Amino acid sequence: IIAFGGLVAGFVNSAFATGGIYIQLAASLLVFSPTTAIALLAPLSFTSLISRIFLFWSDLQWLLIKNFFLGCCIGVIIGALVFSRLSDELLLILLGILILFIIWFPSSPVLTPKANHFTFIGIIHSILGTMFGVGGVLQPFIFRTSLFKGQITGTLAAALLSLDVLKIFSYYSLGFNYFDYWPHILTTSAAGIFGSLLGKRFSLRISESLFRKVFKYLITIFSLQLIIGGVLQF
Repeated sequence: IIAFGGLVAGFVNSAFATGGIYIQLAASLLVFSPTTAIALLAPLSFTSLISRIFLFWSDLQWLLIKNFFLGCCIGVIIGALVFSRLSDELLLILLGILILFIIWFPSSPVLTPKANHFTFIGIIHSILGTMFGVGGVLQPFIFRTSLFKGQITGTLAAALLSLDVLKIFSYYSLGFNYFDYWPHILTTSAAGIFGSLLGKRFSLRISESLFRKVFKYLITIFSLQLIIGGVLQF
């Protein structure tokens, strides 16, 4: 189940730049507790991210990636410190509303991020990503840039990989033992690479307009799930 989730996640991520992490999380929750599933998301996604970086290497936007990583260095520490001190329900609802606003609000120079803005975006995304496994902030902001689909896919993968490295160290420092789950990590990693290769071939057949439309609706579905989940938990 975990490996199949990695296969589908790798395909979706390579074809549409995002959405696979939510599939992987859903598959993991069928097998593990929420705490374990969240902690395992980073290593389970590792090879899928690396394969996308390799496939879209020429499209990477290094200044954006660097600024995002600098923000993550701060955000991961904050996220780990406040992990158990805030209301999960309220954060889920507010995060979902924020993402919907960013993704659907009409284009504006104010909401079109520049490269240096991604340091702050990295802080917010990594705080939420460390607390809940997924951040959901980077994707809608990178969608509002003028990057093409290949640039979005590769740059998003590289930025998230830098965050995942920090998250693994963060969870490990909190006592999570990744060595207990090496069979799941190994098989899912192999499946993720295969899925990424399939998704890359499929992405070449997708127009720029269709790519952005699918990207937008994937983020919207995730946002609505956050809001509904938060309300139900209340």
